[in-house]
Amino acid sequence: MTTLRMRPSLLALALNWMAFAGVFAWISATQHKLLWWLRLGWSSWLTELGALAKLGPVPAGSLWILWLTLSAGWTLAFAWMALRTPAPQEQPVRRREPEVEPGLDVEPEAAPPHAPASTQWQLTPDDPVLVAHAGLREKIQRLHQSLNQI
Repeated sequence: MTTLRMRPSLLALALNWMAFAGVFAWISATQHKLLWWLRLGWSSWLTELGALAKLGPVPAGSLWILWLTLSAGWTLAFAWMALRTPAPQEQPVRRREPEVEPGLDVEPEAAPPHAPASTQWQLTPDDPVLVAHAGLREKIQRLHQSLNQI
């Protein structure tokens, strides 16, 4: 079972686009037109932003185009990073082989005197804690697997 884990940057990107769509819908409702964005100063919006450095008045259309440009750039950068980063591959949880029971003909190896004693936890498949919590068994098995690799 795969779980969807949202990164904070993906959440911020989604919130940005939802806010963008909300503001677009609001402006369209107040203008009573959907094509209001065609009247924006698409050719001079960058030069009009120069007034922002002087703390002068800036046309709202220039800020709108800036928001659209930054949002599109942020989305493309996030998509580029997502494509470059390989997705983690899920591996099935391997079960450990059972320990050799004492009393058989095989003698266990003696641990060196400086080695810490290891504790073995024995969980049964019908353990009430594992039955009550659905994914707990898999998480415990992954934990044991990673601890054994250390």
